[in-house]
Amino acid sequence: MRTVMKKTKQKIVLFFYLVGLIALSRIIPHPPNFTPVLAMAVFMPYLTRDLYSSMLVPLAAMFVSDVYLGLHSSMFWVYGSILLGTTLSHYTMSIKKTYVHLGSNALLSSTIFFVITNFAVWMSGTMYPLNLEGLLLCYTMAIPFFGNTLTGTLFYVSLLGLVSYSATNISRRYTDNEENITSSLNIIAFPHRATSRAI
Repeated sequence: MRTVMKKTKQKIVLFFYLVGLIALSRIIPHPPNFTPVLAMAVFMPYLTRDLYSSMLVPLAAMFVSDVYLGLHSSMFWVYGSILLGTTLSHYTMSIKKTYVHLGSNALLSSTIFFVITNFAVWMSGTMYPLNLEGLLLCYTMAIPFFGNTLTGTLFYVSLLGLVSYSATNISRRYTDNEENITSSLNIIAFPHRATSRAI
C-alpha cells in the first residue's frame, strides 16, 4: 500500500514539475515558437502507455501559460494540433519505441502544427485575404516560424531522450549494485544457502 502511495505521489510531483517547466518556457523570453511544448507532446508516449496522461501534460502546460500570456481565439486549433502530435506518437510508440520513430514524430508533429495553426490564421480573415493567394501568402510568411518550431522540437526531443537514457542507465546501475550488495550480505549471513545453490 505504501509503495502504491509513494509511486502515486511521485507521479503527481512529476506531473506538476513538467507542467510548470513547460509553461515557464513559454513565458520567459525565447525565440518565437522555440519551446519544448511539441517535444513533450511527442515524448510523453515514450514515458507512458496511457494516451490521456500523455495528452494532459502538454495541454495543461499550454493552458497555464495561456492564462498568463492571454487567452486567444485560435486555442482550439493550437491545442488540437498538439493533441494530434501526441496521438501520432502514441500509436507509433505502441508499435516500437526507437529514437528514429521519436525523431520522425518530432518532424511530423511540427509539420502538422504548422499546417493547422496557419490555416487557422488564414481562416480568421484578419491578416490575409480569404482566397488561394492569401492562403499561400500566409504559409509563405510563416516559414521562418516553422523553422523555429522544427528546430526547437528536435532540440528538446533530443534533450529529453538524452536525459531519459541517462536516467535509465543510472537507475539500472543502482539496481544492479543494490542486488549485488544484497547477494553478498546473504552469502555472508547464510553461507550454507550459497553452498546449496552452488551444488
